[in-house]
Amino acid sequence: MATTIRQHKKNKTIRSILDAALLIFAARGFNRARMDDIADKAGVNKAMIYYRIGNKRALYQAVVKDAYSDKAQQLSREIEAQSTPQEKLSVYMATVADIMEAHPHFTRIMVREMVSGWTHFDRMVFEEVGVTFKMLESVITDGIQKGVFAPTDPLAVHSMIIGTLILHHLALPVENELHAALDRPPSDTSGFAHLFPKVRQLILAALRPQAAEPFSKA
Repeated sequence: MATTIRQHKKNKTIRSILDAALLIFAARGFNRARMDDIADKAGVNKAMIYYRIGNKRALYQAVVKDAYSDKAQQLSREIEAQSTPQEKLSVYMATVADIMEAHPHFTRIMVREMVSGWTHFDRMVFEEVGVTFKMLESVITDGIQKGVFAPTDPLAVHSMIIGTLILHHLALPVENELHAALDRPPSDTSGFAHLFPKVRQLILAALRPQAAEPFSKA
């Protein structure tokens, strides 16, 4: 059924179901989401969801695969258009930030999964997630081989990028309250526009071969 969903997700009915399910799952989590509510929001009969996609677990995984499929395709296009490892890594980070900002509900689903121990992901979902990580791994490996990145674990870089962006994204609703608590003026920007250049600068600086020298001599 997953292949059918991917092939026909532009179908109006399936698209409505996936979009509605994304909102409900993000707001309530897997356990509290009800198929009746998803059907109502999508404007379809519940039986249609079971017929076109499957049960709640199948629908949940279809939502995740749908989002990651588009993400992987966008990342691949953007990365391939660059020439140096630094440019490719910068584009990787920028594209991930753009996708998070464009799909805030999906970010909430990922956070819920992390907290729950990834209990609702099957192997195929992890394979979808792995596609984007392999792109980053390839960029980091290329940079190490060319001597522009210090030897490092790509998974650590991935965690630094994703963790920073997700935390910032979740903090946006209370950003000005945080600024007030720190006796700082309110932020006049939103989203990742003012954060991304700082994250990019820190990540690229941390990966420079010179940055690793003191540690390698210790």
